[in-house]
Amino acid sequence: MLPSLVSFQAEDIADILIIAALIYQMYVLLVGTRAWNVLRGVLALGILWFLATQFKLDATKWLFDRVAPFALLAAAIVFQPELRAALERMGRGRVARVSSSDPVQSIMTAVRELATQRKGALIAVERKTPLAEYGAAAVMVNAEVSAALLQTLFDSYGPLHDGGVIIRGDRVIYAGAVFPLSDKNEGWSVKHGTRHRAALGLSEVTDALVIVVSEERGTVSLAQNGVLKTDVAPADVVLALQEVLGK
Repeated sequence: MLPSLVSFQAEDIADILIIAALIYQMYVLLVGTRAWNVLRGVLALGILWFLATQFKLDATKWLFDRVAPFALLAAAIVFQPELRAALERMGRGRVARVSSSDPVQSIMTAVRELATQRKGALIAVERKTPLAEYGAAAVMVNAEVSAALLQTLFDSYGPLHDGGVIIRGDRVIYAGAVFPLSDKNEGWSVKHGTRHRAALGLSEVTDALVIVVSEERGTVSLAQNGVLKTDVAPADVVLALQEVLGK
């Protein structure tokens, strides 16, 4: 009797630990993304379904049973980019990628050269919010960050120089990406062009750090958390990159 009871309790504990680990992993991967708000809604509906089952609310349970499969399918389709990025991060685990170069240094070298040469650039560095949806119509690069690569992508005669580059960790993931434009008009200067609006727009809907090199003035700007800082000193760009990339 006792061994059976102990075995039953051990299985229960294992079940609880596995479910708790899965929920925590989902929280870590999705918090701060568009999908997080949907996940909270799904959890709330799950609680309602549980209560309907426990209290024998047959009509409510019948409705949930019919609607839930379609709702889950629709959510999986709409938030496919976020889910794909989350699964990619889960697959990578916590093993750090060994890089032959420092991405912060590579990005800064490219930014300095592009600014000196008056070549426009738009670089988004991914944080918690996946940027895969903005690369859906872009060109997948998936190459290690290097100054030479970034300078090539933003070469004035290249086919991708008008779009944005998306960096994840030490990899350039997409080039030629299109970011949402900010609709802010208050205090907006005419010297700020489309790149600046795109940088600010992306920072308003994600937690990405976005770097802009002005083609007209050769200055560097940073957009983050819905705020655009212009004429930023190189040291401040380095600090911002180090904070994001953990270097």
